[in-house]
Amino acid sequence: MLNKSKNTNNIDLSVEQRYKTLIAVFDSIEPSLVIDRSGMILEANKAFAARLGMQKHECIGKNAYDFIGPQQALHRRKKADEALSTGNPVIFDEEQDGRFERFTFTPIADSKGKMTQISMSVQDVTELFRKMFEMHSAIMLIIDPGSGRIVNANNAASAFYGWPIDHLCQMHIQQINTLSSEEINVAMEKSRAGEQNHFFFQHRRSDNVVRDVEAFSITIEIEGKGFLYSIIHDITERKLAENHLKKLSAAIEQSPAIVLITDLHGTIEFVNPMFAQVTGYSAIEVQGQNTRILKSGLMPEALYQDLWKTILSGDIWSGEMQNKKKNGELYWDQVVISAIMNKEGVITNFIAVIMDITEKKKMVDELIDAKEKSEESSRLKTAFLGNISHEIRTPMNGILGFSELLNDPHLSGEEQSEYLSLIQQSGERMLALINDLMDISKIDAGEAKLVESDTVVNQLLLALQAFFKPEADKKGLQLTLTNGLPDAESIVKTDSLKLNQILTNLIQNALKFTSKGSIDIGYSRKENMLEFYVIDSGRGIAGSQQEKIFERFNQADCSLTRNHEGSGLGLSIAKAFVEMLGGTIHVESVEGVGSTFSFTLPYNLNHPDLVLSAEKNPSHPIHPPWALPGTGLCILISDDDAMSTLLLQQFFKSQDITFLCAENGWEAVELVQHHPEINLVLMDIKMPIMNGYEATGLIKKQRPELPIIAQSAFTSKEERRKAKEAGCDDFITKPIRKSELLEKMHELLLW
Repeated sequence: MLNKSKNTNNIDLSVEQRYKTLIAVFDSIEPSLVIDRSGMILEANKAFAARLGMQKHECIGKNAYDFIGPQQALHRRKKADEALSTGNPVIFDEEQDGRFERFTFTPIADSKGKMTQISMSVQDVTELFRKMFEMHSAIMLIIDPGSGRIVNANNAASAFYGWPIDHLCQMHIQQINTLSSEEINVAMEKSRAGEQNHFFFQHRRSDNVVRDVEAFSITIEIEGKGFLYSIIHDITERKLAENHLKKLSAAIEQSPAIVLITDLHGTIEFVNPMFAQVTGYSAIEVQGQNTRILKSGLMPEALYQDLWKTILSGDIWSGEMQNKKKNGELYWDQVVISAIMNKEGVITNFIAVIMDITEKKKMVDELIDAKEKSEESSRLKTAFLGNISHEIRTPMNGILGFSELLNDPHLSGEEQSEYLSLIQQSGERMLALINDLMDISKIDAGEAKLVESDTVVNQLLLALQAFFKPEADKKGLQLTLTNGLPDAESIVKTDSLKLNQILTNLIQNALKFTSKGSIDIGYSRKENMLEFYVIDSGRGIAGSQQEKIFERFNQADCSLTRNHEGSGLGLSIAKAFVEMLGGTIHVESVEGVGSTFSFTLPYNLNHPDLVLSAEKNPSHPIHPPWALPGTGLCILISDDDAMSTLLLQQFFKSQDITFLCAENGWEAVELVQHHPEINLVLMDIKMPIMNGYEATGLIKKQRPELPIIAQSAFTSKEERRKAKEAGCDDFITKPIRKSELLEKMHELLLW
């Protein structure tokens, strides 16, 4: 307890010694004292005691706030509380009897760091204030708020208003301020009451020029009377600049063009509202971002290099850019970029004015496209008329020529029969042309109507196969048919005549352009649509022509040297009919390899109960099943060697197996895509157009579960590894032994 008391006394002595030392420092300089939180005087120097007309010891224990008026005491208490709460010195000025004093309240902390006492010092700054008032560059006036009379003015005021100081001191503020007397009195009252100290006025000078001014006014006491102390700044030029900036800002904010400002590195500092409207980025999102966020990646790098070279040299760059919005949408801009320079001519920023010209570009492109289409249409019509003339004259030549020959009385019966057959062929060719022209005419006139009826798709396809088989046999082509549904489920409500004509046109085209290989026709069900296809191994169609061949008057080859007949209307008619029936048509083709024409039609099943029963009965699924033990198989042989294909077919001649054949990898992929009934693929590795590795990879993407056996004359481990990596399930080397192939098929199919 004694030790603790002793320590406490030491602490108290330390605090006491601290402020006594402080008082001693200021003892002969200026009035100073130390007070506690309540204002009790703990120590005072001689100057402060003399200020009160007392001795130092007489001041101790007195309350410092008792020696001043209540308003002044309240003001000083607030300042003392501020110093104690913040821990920082507080400095403020007071006017007393025409003199100005500066008070400094410095907080003192005890040994625990708590602010408990205040050191107060007083400095006479009257002379300083006088010099500041007289010599200050700011305009200063002292005004009597009761009358508005100007009591005093500084040199800056005289220079600004144009009157000498003694003349200004005979004037009233109403003679300077352009407001009415009532408005001026209201403003002075607000300032005197402390409600407002910041004002904007218009003041008239001695030359009658009116200037915009900004005034700061406070109330001061001189010899016990309150006056307004006003500091005034001429803001005429600033107001003009502000008005100019407001107009400029409004123009930029409301501009239909994007305005974008960046720093020297392309970092965005400002964008106007139109930027957000066009790009989808808000101003907050892009501030601090580089303009690269708008790049589409489709413009040449040389364009940006030219842009930066131009604007860094101080010149203006303009051009068109394809940029990207926040949502990834591409759009076109017309851009003008220039440098912003300071007074020294140094570039500080870049400003871009940007117009969204997407619609304009679209309109121009459409006009160009329309012009090109018009020119193309004119060219096609000319070619079409030439073809039609040829197509009409050729059969007419045959009809008239052989008819004339029939008049020869010396003709043999065999010759007459031959001429009659040729006349019939020419007539059929003429009739086909007339039918095409009639169909096009009906489509254009809107007279081609749908006549829907119950159509058995399987029967329709069988009839087409039977009709075209003689022509296929004549050319040495294999014509295969694959029905995608059982007969009962293939009865749909559609326009059978139009469906027949669509398929007829596609098959005729395939026969016309295929000189060797095969033609495969069929369909499959895909949800609520039927997809029909005609696959051929013919000459193929160039990529640039694949979309145009469906256009009217267009053919893949319109030249005079073409080696086939036809008006070029068949595919246009087929496309129109497919769309009338609610479907779409498209082509996939590789030049020199073959083509796949496919189209879709709604699966409007006329007997839905048949589908329901098929779905409930797994033995009759909608899609062709995987081959199970004891059932037939469908094998795709992909090999460019006809002897190898024939050999494989002979292996299973007595078996219930359906074979599909492909001469290259591309054709194999197409057949798998359109034949879900295929159970196994025998894939030759080395083939033209697309090899077995590539074909296997594409097939496995379509049907990962479909077994593929690679067949190759190469026996190295590397070939086996590559086949396995491509997705082949097994590997067999040529020459192929039947027993080995059967064993592998049994393992893969449990067959």
